[in-house]
Amino acid sequence: MDFIPQAGYLSRIAIEDLGESILTEYMYEGMFLIDSNRYAADPEGTQQSVLGMLERVGASVVASRPWQEGKLCYPIEGQRKGLYYLACFTMDGASMTELTRLSKLNEVVLRQLVLRHPKVIFDAMVDALTSHDGAIHSPEQKADRESRGDRPVVEDGVEETR
Repeated sequence: MDFIPQAGYLSRIAIEDLGESILTEYMYEGMFLIDSNRYAADPEGTQQSVLGMLERVGASVVASRPWQEGKLCYPIEGQRKGLYYLACFTMDGASMTELTRLSKLNEVVLRQLVLRHPKVIFDAMVDALTSHDGAIHSPEQKADRESRGDRPVVEDGVEETR
């Protein structure tokens, strides 16, 4: 074959007609706002709900963890608090519409935002996610640890100084 247009302009059907299987795997960061009450009641089940949704669209999750819990600026589906769940994954670009659809149908996910990253930023994100202990530290927990004389809490690779 002499001429192959850019893969972004070819539909999946046209690629299959050419007899080739070109998958466009991209690196993504997904931020999922999930119901914090459901997470508090069943952390494993809630995480599996989000990761199962990614698995269903053919995504390969490289790293994931709960990121931050807090009060929302405005109520979303009657919820005033939410937990941000961060996931770095690779996926075929054509599956993005299916992921958006599944996120809207998922009862745990209130909102979602998915960004495509270049390899350098994706690798930095994965390093930041895997180097963290995965615990969620509220301001009250930080104050409690400091009052006991424990070491300052390390969040996102930055240690607090006194």
